[in-house]
Amino acid sequence: MLPSESSLPIARRATWRDTECLELVCGIANAGGGRLILDADVDSRGAVKRRTSRLMKTIPGLIAQSLNLTCAVELVLDSGRFCLEVVIPPANDPISFRGIFFFYKDGENHILDDEALDRLMQRDMEADVKWEQRPVVQASLDDLNMGLVTRFTGAARDTDLTVDLDEASAIEQTLRHAGLMTGVGTPTNAGILLLHNRPHQYIPGATVRIGFFGSHGGTPIYEDEVFGSLIEQVHSTVELLFEKYLPEEEPAPHGTYRLGTAGGHGRPPRDAVHEAVLNALAHKNYDSGAPVQVSVFTDRLCIDNVGRPPRTWTVGALLGRHTSRPNNPNLVAALRSLGIIDGWGNGVSRIRMSCMEAGTPEPIFELRDDETMVCFPMDSDSLLTASITHANAINAAPVARPDLPEVQQTARARATQQDTSLTLNDEKVLAMLDIDGRLTAPRIAKNLNISESTVRRSFRRLRDLGLIARVGSDKSGFWQVQ
Repeated sequence: MLPSESSLPIARRATWRDTECLELVCGIANAGGGRLILDADVDSRGAVKRRTSRLMKTIPGLIAQSLNLTCAVELVLDSGRFCLEVVIPPANDPISFRGIFFFYKDGENHILDDEALDRLMQRDMEADVKWEQRPVVQASLDDLNMGLVTRFTGAARDTDLTVDLDEASAIEQTLRHAGLMTGVGTPTNAGILLLHNRPHQYIPGATVRIGFFGSHGGTPIYEDEVFGSLIEQVHSTVELLFEKYLPEEEPAPHGTYRLGTAGGHGRPPRDAVHEAVLNALAHKNYDSGAPVQVSVFTDRLCIDNVGRPPRTWTVGALLGRHTSRPNNPNLVAALRSLGIIDGWGNGVSRIRMSCMEAGTPEPIFELRDDETMVCFPMDSDSLLTASITHANAINAAPVARPDLPEVQQTARARATQQDTSLTLNDEKVLAMLDIDGRLTAPRIAKNLNISESTVRRSFRRLRDLGLIARVGSDKSGFWQVQ
């Protein structure tokens, strides 16, 4: 790993002395992490001598045994000299060495008294480092996929980090600014997930599991597990679903199924499934260690992940207009900078709109204590399962799906009360406005294959019935479903 300039603590010592250096490591960890630089013994050819080689092997074990910290020790070139660099992660909670709490500040290691320790503990409780910001000390910039790194940072693809130190420093600075690397050059969990070829080696459960269950729950008939960077997982999952699990075939005879073949309305739109998989991976609670689960039945496709929007949100709030409230803001910001998501909280609306434009049933969303599920019906007469546990991928708990979305049922009831009726086009226009009130008459007309004048007549009829209201001007406003 290449050394980098940082505002985090850097301590230098000529050699490793157990007590003094363990106290330093303790103080640096309590100060938020940093580096300890030691002189290295190398011969004229640059070969590491025996003592330095032994220290590289023993220092991590001493630190782990004495402080319960995982530190990386590497040979680096610092100011033209070979040195040993001990990369020290921040302590999740204040740690002590032999019962004494240290804190490294302004080039000195201080012993904390009770009052200072209380302040440190209070600071840590307030800071509460999020999962995506935690360092992965076993990895370095060299372990990341340079194709993904250069795509994100804009660096030249053929950059040689061992030669072009200025370019390497610029890359590290960009990654640090994005929260994908710490100040000491260690990738964060978010950086590993986005830029490493096999993040599951460092992050348990950073995969997608796909299973085909036929017409019942229980054990899958067959299954796959998808690995790779987050972007690769999205691409590979969607490809696998549409090539193996949801192929374009004729429906099987009534009462039977072909393995991996959907019946009824057929496959959900590819764009909608892509958006749902992307949302699941971007907003997952990776602390859970559970993979995203994609369960395919003969009549439905369900995508479930551990992680959900704010607990004050209902399904209605999720389906309506809302701001972006990501569980992993650094990860989402990086995906936005790559143009993969827009970061405006429009993912659910895009899923619903894609299904409507394709003429497939509207997906069903469900929020549980710590899970989010989206289910794409592939047979409008089917019963949808609604119970997923950690022990069993799917436990069938039938819940009847209403024939019409709630907004259309309400519209029909209100029209009946006013002794009038809605046309089929009125109901379709209302359903589209319920998904996105910013849709214009030309856009709706194109999607429904009707004239703009027909759409505008529906606007007037729906407004007269009190089902929609215009918010703002005709040019910059939007329709709000009442």
